[in-house]
Amino acid sequence: MASIAEQKASLILTQSKSLRLLTLVLFYFTQGFPVGLFFYAVPTWMAANGANTAEIAGVVSLGSLPWSLKFVNGFLIDRYTFLPMGRRRAWIIGAQSLIVVALLIGALLAPAHDDVLLLSAIGFCANAAVTFQDVGIDSLAIDIMPEDERAKAGGIMGGAQIIGISATTAAGGYLLDGYGITVCLLAGTVVPGLVMLYGILIRERAGERRLPWTAGESHKRNRNIQVEAWKPLLASAFKAVILPVSLLLAITLLSRSIPWGGFESFHPVMFQDVGGWELTEYTNFISTLGFAAGIFGMVVGGALVDWAGSQRSLAVALVVGIVLTVAMALAQPYWSDSRVLMGYVIGMEFVGIIYFVAMIPMAMRMCTPAIAATQFTIYMAVGNFGRPIGASLAGVTAGTGNPQLFYFSVAAIWAVAAAVAIFAKFPAASPEVERELAEHLPEAGGPHPIED
Repeated sequence: MASIAEQKASLILTQSKSLRLLTLVLFYFTQGFPVGLFFYAVPTWMAANGANTAEIAGVVSLGSLPWSLKFVNGFLIDRYTFLPMGRRRAWIIGAQSLIVVALLIGALLAPAHDDVLLLSAIGFCANAAVTFQDVGIDSLAIDIMPEDERAKAGGIMGGAQIIGISATTAAGGYLLDGYGITVCLLAGTVVPGLVMLYGILIRERAGERRLPWTAGESHKRNRNIQVEAWKPLLASAFKAVILPVSLLLAITLLSRSIPWGGFESFHPVMFQDVGGWELTEYTNFISTLGFAAGIFGMVVGGALVDWAGSQRSLAVALVVGIVLTVAMALAQPYWSDSRVLMGYVIGMEFVGIIYFVAMIPMAMRMCTPAIAATQFTIYMAVGNFGRPIGASLAGVTAGTGNPQLFYFSVAAIWAVAAAVAIFAKFPAASPEVERELAEHLPEAGGPHPIED
């Protein structure tokens, strides 16, 4: 009995499903803070003070750039780590602390609403810190979660992040409007700081250290699969991503975030200039919608995708999104009607969460523990590269006076992704798939992901 109590008190991830899921909730929730600030609250604040679509797109594009370069993070996290603290946790704690530091520095610099370069730089640094945390958490999930938890994990990842984004968008809009950017960014450091302390308390596997100077040692399983040289790591990652099925997966991943990069650049302007909304009206709407979509993703999304199948769910989400986007383009004469604007954004938000939840297990099934950070991060980086593409697309279409072309372009891009989702044969969860991957990837034949 004492041993069981000791294990529970030690907060070991591999020994507790609920602790694994809680960890995903907390860290993905805090990922939403820099995203909510620099993709929603700050752009809306800028628009309310006269910024145009091109200026806002500059902030969104630079803030989203680190998400497109996450594959670099993956290589570093797989290659270098402090194994006595686990394969991922040292990176996660360090990155979480840098989120806090970036927001504190931003609060001290206190850029004005028209200081596009400084706002872009702060957004870039905060989101760069988040991407390292994101890669660490993603690879940790692959490392310690069995297949039957991964659909639920996908729902939690998407849902918790969206809830974090929505909470930060609402609070950020209120604080920016009433108290200014210094108070807003200072407030944004509180929750990430508390979650950083939580990261220090947990451990991946029994016997590991909580901090570098505390007692503990590296786990045998981690020592066995750690890649100690660049050549095998690069070779394995290259073989993984050039498989035909990986290249097809990349098309659907790239397409996912293109609309949202455009929405974040154009919608604050459209809602205020065309729809007549106030700053806080828009941020409150986006935050409330995000909260609802996040709860849906966490409670329903994972179970729905698990029941219908990842690929089928993806195909349905893409088709529904195409229909909504074409209808939005054709409805331009009615954009001044708030019901049209809200209807489209609501529909796409729920389409987006299903899209995201469906992609997570599909990408995870392609990964192997030894290079999980690198491989999964390459997939996610491809997906996140769509955001600056979308922001740029909004700038050259809506930003030059042709907003309909933006929506038609998004629909065309998603049509290509829908064709892939409908006709391609992506691997399902099965021993046969694992054996097939093992034939192509040197480190694919690893131990059970939660071996302790």
